[in-house]
Amino acid sequence: MGVLCATSFLILILGVPYIVECFPSQAIQGERNTKSHLLVNVYGIYISTYKFIIKHNLANGTGRTETETLNDFFGIDADSQTHFYKNVFTITNHQSEIQKDLASTAHYHVNAEQIHLAHNQVRSLRKTLLDLSNSSGADIDILREKIGHCLYTVQQFYSNTNWVEINGGTILKEFGLSPTLPVTVSDPSDDTCHDCPTDSTSIESGLCINNTISTHNLTSGYRSGQDISKPLTTAHNSGKCSHGSSDDTSRFQTATGGIYKGRASAAHAPHYHLHDTAFEAAKQATIYFLSDGGNGLFNNMGFDLVREVFQVISKKEAKKMKDYSIAFAIDVTGSMSDNIRNVITATTTFVDLIRVSEFVPEKYVLVTFSDPVELETNHTTANPDEMMSMLNSLSVSGGADCPEYSISGLITAATLSNRNSSVYVYTDASAKDSDREETAIEILQEKSIRAHFRLTSECSMRRKRGTGRYKRQSSVYDRIAQSSGGTAVRLTTAELQAKVEEDLRNELQIIQSNSSQILDVNHLPSFTSLIKWRTIDLDHSNLTIEVDETVSSLDIKINGTIDASEVFLRNPSGSVVVLGSQNATLQDDGFQTTVSIEFPEKGVWTLEKQARSPWSVNITANSTFGITVSLLALSSDGSSYPVKGNPILGHEYLFVTVLENLPTNYTVSYIVCVNEDGQVLSQLNASLLSPDPVLQYFAKLKVSTKITGVQVHGVDSAGRPFIRTAAEAVHPVAVQLSMQPFIEALSLSTTEQLVYTITNHGVANTTVTFVADDDQGYITGNKSTRFVIPSGDSVQESLDIRGTIPFSIVTVTMKVYEDAALTELQSLEKKLMVSAVTRPSCNVTSSGESCRSSAFGASNCSAIQWQGSGRIEFSGTTLTSLYMSSSSVTLTHPSLESADGSVDVSLNGDCCSSSVVLSAVDVDGFIAQCRYTLYSDNDDQPNTIIDSPAHIESKNVLDLTIVGGAIGGSLAGIIIVSVVVFMKLHHTPTTKTSPITDVDLSDVKRPDKIRNTHFLPTEKSTAGEEHIDFDDFDYHDY
Repeated sequence: MGVLCATSFLILILGVPYIVECFPSQAIQGERNTKSHLLVNVYGIYISTYKFIIKHNLANGTGRTETETLNDFFGIDADSQTHFYKNVFTITNHQSEIQKDLASTAHYHVNAEQIHLAHNQVRSLRKTLLDLSNSSGADIDILREKIGHCLYTVQQFYSNTNWVEINGGTILKEFGLSPTLPVTVSDPSDDTCHDCPTDSTSIESGLCINNTISTHNLTSGYRSGQDISKPLTTAHNSGKCSHGSSDDTSRFQTATGGIYKGRASAAHAPHYHLHDTAFEAAKQATIYFLSDGGNGLFNNMGFDLVREVFQVISKKEAKKMKDYSIAFAIDVTGSMSDNIRNVITATTTFVDLIRVSEFVPEKYVLVTFSDPVELETNHTTANPDEMMSMLNSLSVSGGADCPEYSISGLITAATLSNRNSSVYVYTDASAKDSDREETAIEILQEKSIRAHFRLTSECSMRRKRGTGRYKRQSSVYDRIAQSSGGTAVRLTTAELQAKVEEDLRNELQIIQSNSSQILDVNHLPSFTSLIKWRTIDLDHSNLTIEVDETVSSLDIKINGTIDASEVFLRNPSGSVVVLGSQNATLQDDGFQTTVSIEFPEKGVWTLEKQARSPWSVNITANSTFGITVSLLALSSDGSSYPVKGNPILGHEYLFVTVLENLPTNYTVSYIVCVNEDGQVLSQLNASLLSPDPVLQYFAKLKVSTKITGVQVHGVDSAGRPFIRTAAEAVHPVAVQLSMQPFIEALSLSTTEQLVYTITNHGVANTTVTFVADDDQGYITGNKSTRFVIPSGDSVQESLDIRGTIPFSIVTVTMKVYEDAALTELQSLEKKLMVSAVTRPSCNVTSSGESCRSSAFGASNCSAIQWQGSGRIEFSGTTLTSLYMSSSSVTLTHPSLESADGSVDVSLNGDCCSSSVVLSAVDVDGFIAQCRYTLYSDNDDQPNTIIDSPAHIESKNVLDLTIVGGAIGGSLAGIIIVSVVVFMKLHHTPTTKTSPITDVDLSDVKRPDKIRNTHFLPTEKSTAGEEHIDFDDFDYHDY
């Protein structure tokens, strides 16, 4: 039976996520002095990159600052330095996965005195990262993810422990690197803090400055809601330190207050006065972790991999573009019988010509689609001869009706393609699966893939009289092409050969422009910037075109014209432009009219429509600046995080725009959301989020309808309006799919569980179908399930997965469909690894009941005893230590040195902690944990014992919440999981559900409610700004 969650749980997890307060992920509005993880990463990676460049003689740093040296290396352009900074954002986003999705696990955040475990966690991640680096075909995305996860915990050491209170801004170089730490951590029985006030006024008065007791031993604060609870104490004004952030209710227990210093706000951090010192230490620790000559990642990952992972790539290198692909998705239904030979000739010619060019693709992709969809095939090869052989062997059959599964074919081709590549789709039919449009756009935009449709007809289209050609009608193909930067062209079969030569020329130009080229250091890039698009239905309608001072050329593409005589264009002076003249070239191929204007007059142009048929207009420009857009979810601490999957209908999100190379004298006014016709849905005031390392503006919006594009409006230095548009598919739905993070690698030949949660945020009950799949056959048992979920509730289920091949890579995808229309609502995927050995796992075999059944308080909790047991299992590795989170628990176990495969552990302790954790660590730092929940905390009356949660069972369930990254495990293979499985904690098990096949409504599962779910109240979130002055950098300080 599945498990159902209460509404309050849903709001906190999916609306405003529960997170751990630490350094915030990004800037927070109203806290200009608060330093974020992003800022730490920018400084740390920037200086480490400078050191790397100097060490390898990639640039001359003599007599120049770090900024001057890196500007010389990168060039001031978007293709190198901006990509470098965007990569820093990517690494920071992976840190936010730990902060948000592993919020309840203390050692990831160096809380609850779990300093040694945190150290070993970083060690294990680093080992996995380096093993992966030394393997063939290292996965770049996984490496960046693991780097982000490592750096998160390294940086948290300085905001959450008392290291800074004792040692100031110096760093603990051994943290995460050495087998052992040369520090002493306070004993679990030692008091570490005195009481101090919890209100911001008293904190600002300095009443919490000296609340720590130890001046030698390390400690870190306990935080409510995490797996290790703050021990009860009978002392009057001393006890264990709390974390002390504004959402940490343990700060009201003795010792009151806390030691958190991750923000520069007394309202949120008791030791806010040490925030800058903690930031400096975290920054220097990041530099050391990356660039130390012996242990640093840059020194151990390898020269080429460092450059690729951290985007240390310059246009000055003048080398070929790497890792792009060419993909063809071809309709092989019977209706293509008249066209298939021409398609084969065109595509084989394409392959034959591009393979002898300067820019040879890394691989070729061929997808054929048919009807039914199950007849789809796909092939990849790096051999052009093999590709041409596969193309020449194509034949057609089937497909009795007109529409075909072309979008599914496109999605498969895009999935198999490399980033920054192109997919060419050849068909004579409209799309039967047009409901997958948003999925196609999402993957194309995420991978920066251009979709080009070559259409020899579209079922429902009508021919132009006497021409043999098809009159263009707006379709899903046009929208996908427009959103991906591609093209949709209607042509006859006889025109295919000529078109393929044009496609080849365009493809080579794009590849060459994306490749590293020698440029003058002061050369600014020329973006192909999207100004706007618009569908015009009415006769005699006008469309304004805003041309600012950075625009050097203008392209106006109009679909739906009969001929060019329908088009009237006026310049800012009001004069009608003579189309076809030298400065306003004209192309009219019968399907599309294109007007190209070199060096257009600055100001507002007007396009006048003098025709009855509807127009679809797309306006682009060559400009020295462009924009990108991201959608971020809000959290309770004011931070924001990337949205995974579709956003939730009616929830508030941040629309963040990055403005690349915006002139300093330009003013940004609005962020505007538009629909697929280019019509304005929302106009929002734009607020500055951060000026560095890239300029960012944001606006908040409750998403209530489908959005296709996001615009930035403003004025240039002369007060002329400018508009830039980014295609951004935002499709809000009422159903949320979330996945629990898997922090370890899949243990070799061991059945693990992938836990997922489906939530209904709608106002009515809903029936959905869940489908999972993987490309290695590792998922065992039922892969599809149907659920009825009441409004405001959620269902939690799990899948069994067993990785059997060391070092294998497998992709697991999870999707949720609306049951009635089979419309895809959510789709997620993620990468994980299969270990080469069986890393430790911990199973609770029994847990004591005495704490649940007894009434007691802080004064007599030590008199109540409980007993429990657990089993640690492993293979191919050695256990080195067992840790208990509470000093009141005694462990009994055989010698670890002689242990072979398993260790049975007995536990005996008192009831002064509501939960305790048994941790086992192997020789490489990999951790397995068993959690024993002895009773439930009551946040209002922390010393009062209430009823306990459901009985803990020993089933091997990996249970926590939400989406996240997956790290740990020796390098052993990578699994892309759209569900994230967390740490090996064993909690309430879930029960399998029935398969989707042959299920009628009476069989649909109606899951029971989840009980004992504890989450904290949320706060209204904010955002802010922070500034970096790289000219203040001094390399010698590091």
